[in-house]
Amino acid sequence: MSALAPQGLTRTVLRLHRRALWAALGLLLVAVAVMLGSRMWADHAADAVRAVGCTMDSTDRRCFQSARDYIDSIWAARHLIEYTALGITALPALVGALVAGPMIAREMETGTYKLAWGQSVSPTRWLVAKLAVPLTVTVTGTALLALLFHWSWSTGPAHDFPTYWYSPTMYTSTGVVPVASAVLGIALGALAGLLVRRTVVAMSVTALVTGTVALLLSQVRAHLWPVKAVTGATPPPVRDSVTWAVEQGLLTPQGERLKMETCFQAPEQRPALCSAKDGEVTYYLDYHPASHFWPLQLVESGIVLALAALATYAAFRVLRRHHA
Repeated sequence: MSALAPQGLTRTVLRLHRRALWAALGLLLVAVAVMLGSRMWADHAADAVRAVGCTMDSTDRRCFQSARDYIDSIWAARHLIEYTALGITALPALVGALVAGPMIAREMETGTYKLAWGQSVSPTRWLVAKLAVPLTVTVTGTALLALLFHWSWSTGPAHDFPTYWYSPTMYTSTGVVPVASAVLGIALGALAGLLVRRTVVAMSVTALVTGTVALLLSQVRAHLWPVKAVTGATPPPVRDSVTWAVEQGLLTPQGERLKMETCFQAPEQRPALCSAKDGEVTYYLDYHPASHFWPLQLVESGIVLALAALATYAAFRVLRRHHA
């Protein structure tokens, strides 16, 4: 037997959950194929336009159909990227549900964990093995997906139909946040499995809690790093593809802020300042430039990993309390 082959409890965990692991590998390969396909689709569409001697700016009538075919192809490739981003965003909840249900709660529910514990395997070592396998597979796979997703998105259809770096699903599909979120999903799954001990309920609880954490983080994400501020006599220009406009509006003569949304109310409720002409009022804009991507990612990942550490600690405490 090879020295690199998994041994002991790790080998047992792999054998017990080989179907789920093979299914995860299959989904990973599908995601990779979709991202590669999107990138190749975008390249093929661009090559088709160049092959007939046309550009997107050409006014030659013979280029109209080629330009239309190009737009249709790039739009379809963009949708593939969006669907992949949605899948990566949902990955932590899916992985957490797998750990909570089939890997832990089912064994607690059926009592099969006693077999392992009766063979000189301590509860702590049993849980470590249950966590080590999905952590290794998930962290490796998610990191690969995030890197490939960034390449496919940034060099493919994003040029003509941009999907902004700060949009929720795009942001959580690149950088280190998807890896940290997957680790949190596993930790929450272990805790839920040990607490609930019912397969379906534990899976549901894990998915719900993981999704709730992701939703809360999306609401506070803009405030995890100091914004840049700019003011002017005219509305500050915003390049949506690189600038995340967090808040914009008007400044009163006293320097108080009036959000732009208040100017969209009914006329009788609209502040008088909203009717002022350019040059008579000062506009402000709080924003994140594209250079804030990594600071935001690192701060959010730190928060997520801290929550994962707390959930893991709680899981071991629950295990020791009930099975000391």
